[in-house]
Amino acid sequence: MKTEDRKVLKEIKRHQELETNLPVYGNAYINSVYEYNLIRLVLNYYTLKEVFDEGGTIHSDNLMVDTLEKIHTIIFEALMNNNDTDIADCIERLDAIRNELTDRMVVLTAYTDALQIYEYVLNRVEYGITNATYDVDVDKLSERLFKYIFNDNDKMVINSKIQMVTAQLPVRMTKSKFFDYINETLNIYKSSDKSSVDSFVDMVISTAVLEKPKGFGDIYPEIYKLIEQLEDTDFKNLDADFYKAVMEQFSMTTVHLTDIVSNHLILMEIVNALYSILLAFPYQRNENEPCTVAISMISSLHDAYISNGEIPTEVDEQFEKIEGVQEQLSEDILQFEGALQDVLEDAGDEISWIMADEIFSRLDKISKLMSNSLFIDLDEDNIEGDNADSDYISEKRDRLVAAFTTFFESHKREVNRAVMGAVFSNMPVLFNSIQEIKDYIEYSLNHCNNDSELMACAKILDEMMAEE
Repeated sequence: MKTEDRKVLKEIKRHQELETNLPVYGNAYINSVYEYNLIRLVLNYYTLKEVFDEGGTIHSDNLMVDTLEKIHTIIFEALMNNNDTDIADCIERLDAIRNELTDRMVVLTAYTDALQIYEYVLNRVEYGITNATYDVDVDKLSERLFKYIFNDNDKMVINSKIQMVTAQLPVRMTKSKFFDYINETLNIYKSSDKSSVDSFVDMVISTAVLEKPKGFGDIYPEIYKLIEQLEDTDFKNLDADFYKAVMEQFSMTTVHLTDIVSNHLILMEIVNALYSILLAFPYQRNENEPCTVAISMISSLHDAYISNGEIPTEVDEQFEKIEGVQEQLSEDILQFEGALQDVLEDAGDEISWIMADEIFSRLDKISKLMSNSLFIDLDEDNIEGDNADSDYISEKRDRLVAAFTTFFESHKREVNRAVMGAVFSNMPVLFNSIQEIKDYIEYSLNHCNNDSELMACAKILDEMMAEE
């Protein structure tokens, strides 16, 4: 980072000379994110071209192909066309694409969660169908699990291991006990921001697939077809041939789903990078070599997409000209971003006075587009809202209890236990002592009277510990 920019940042944090420093800060920040995202776009545009050239699911995925064609058009109009381009119109179209991808990913996530629930069930009936065996010594397994959890001094690691272990242990609890765990977890959020409570509730609903998102069953119906089949399966009376066929179909479907999700993640990286570039474009004044090279590489990749040709050799050769630039810029951007929220909250009057509302509004949106959450809501306010009181907590608890009650009544016990295990794996640790954890492990294993389930759980847990 330039010495001048460091000085400006320090003075802004001290609330000094804001009318002079804010424009310098805004311009330096916007130039950095513009250059960074040009390189980010190159890398992901290149990666997706490699995926495209390899064939696979992407060619038969009409939703992906149509979306990619729209992106090609925006890239051509905004970055390659020398004529006047309506950048605002490009941003509006890109925003619509981003919303479509987000909605699609919600459905894909629901499919993933549903298949994980049924994978849990299928794993636990395997030994009863195949008549295979797996040696289980409950006492020794309990002891190994306990040591596995506490062989690390890091509390975060210990909590993570508790979640992983409890998610795989045989679920042996009543519905009322499960609801008690839900209630205890919600009480942790009392007096915290309502958005935190909402996020937890949304996570539980999503994990258990208590509510089907719009498009569930319609988008990628070949995946939904398997879920629908599993919903109607009598897991207690499966024969070996049917089980084998289901597992083969399950394996193919999960690979297919993984490919689709992976492609969507890369595509969203491209959209977020391009979105950031277009937001910064009217204000950036960056004409250094990495920017020029990046645009040239994007243009060459675009032409290769359109002509269905191979990645040009010059694109590979140009990588050395932008090597290391993104890493250097990320350090600068991290410092710029660190001051942004304070500037937006504390210097609003000064921003308006120097007529810089638009550039800082765009920087706020760009910071979201560059966050670790690819599908973040760009319109969500970062300012904390009201705190959750007892009534709010009770309202959310009643909603979850009602949803789970309806779900449990309409699904078989094997599926209900799988849902409890899935929810457990995402809940904060609620055990109050080491002894409680030990007791829970021993109770779960000792009260599992289904040999197939016990053997399956033991094998999964042994494999988990072996990866340590």
